[in-house]
Amino acid sequence: MLPVGDVTLVIGSVQVQRGDQHLSLSRGSQLLVGDSVKTLANGHAHLRFVDGALVSVRPASSLKIVEYHFDKSNPSASVVRFQLDQGVVRAISGQAAESAKDKFRLNTPLAAIGVKGTDFVVESGNGRVNAIVNQGAIVLAPIDGQCRADGLGPCSSIAARELSATLRGMALTYSASMATPQLLPMAQLKGSDLLAVSVTPLSDATGVNAGKTQQAAVDSQAVGSTDQILRKASPESTMVWGRWGQARDQDALTIAFRDAMQSGAVTVGDGYYFLFRRETGVINMLPYDQGLVNFSLQSSHANFVDQGNELQPAFVSAGTLGVNFSTREFATTLQLKSPAAADQTLQSSGKVNANGIFLSGGGVGNVAGALSLDTRQAGYLFSLPAGGGTYRGATLWGR
Repeated sequence: MLPVGDVTLVIGSVQVQRGDQHLSLSRGSQLLVGDSVKTLANGHAHLRFVDGALVSVRPASSLKIVEYHFDKSNPSASVVRFQLDQGVVRAISGQAAESAKDKFRLNTPLAAIGVKGTDFVVESGNGRVNAIVNQGAIVLAPIDGQCRADGLGPCSSIAARELSATLRGMALTYSASMATPQLLPMAQLKGSDLLAVSVTPLSDATGVNAGKTQQAAVDSQAVGSTDQILRKASPESTMVWGRWGQARDQDALTIAFRDAMQSGAVTVGDGYYFLFRRETGVINMLPYDQGLVNFSLQSSHANFVDQGNELQPAFVSAGTLGVNFSTREFATTLQLKSPAAADQTLQSSGKVNANGIFLSGGGVGNVAGALSLDTRQAGYLFSLPAGGGTYRGATLWGR
């Protein structure tokens, strides 16, 4: 069997499970399809694959190379599949994933991750999956009948959610108790190892010419300091949902109002949800030259308010948002579900003013929202009467 990669950096205890064998890894060790790279609590490894892909395996992690076929003469025929059983990995796409995005997959026990040309970090453990993106975009979807573990590429199920690097400072999170993956600020990932993972290019530490001096310096560092190999602070998101009062059930969208105040100025709000936007302080105006732009739903939170004014659980299963910057118009739809009410579809459209605020002007249901001034994000409140009550909530979108 031909090697598919090699180990470019080892700190602490790192092993590979190859069939029934458990072997210690060191710098220069070769990697084969079927290998499971396992780091102990004091271990950390960097891997380089035949197509130039780079993977960092952090302490207390287990990553299996399920498939790795790179066809140099026809890169679009390449197939790559990883399985992250536990722990944290950072992956930077190589030529295989760049040329065959529909044939790349990283699975965890709960969710599948597909890429769109990417540098991303995934954490799996304790019944949850978290992911952040440094460059490009990923699609995270629960593994179920619509998104099979034996599939390849990004899943297109109704529960799939996309996260791009334009949503700076944000993470996707999913647990079995959630209807869909949710987007939330990285600062809310309490206790997550993602907060320690940085985004400096892995090639800085793992290139062929890294040299003995650099390796000796790295080897001499304590494992608690190994993140300095990669450290760089992540910029914050330009739009953040703040909440007034205690968080409602299943609310992974908002942060406390006091914390959200650091993210800019309020654009719209309803007494619980408040959408904060970072502004330039000079001229807060949208451009006219982008035409029609379609946004992807990144995160949401919803409730059904019944006749007794009690909050019942609800969620957004899918949605669309299009903004025409030339005509200053928007149109959106949301698929709303709740055990307490019939499924409903919100359909709304209207005008966008010069500084990016928009309100319903027609359709079924009401929305009030805002666009980020760099036009990369959007968010809005919504309400839709249904069955003696009302669906209410908020959404966050990205492109």
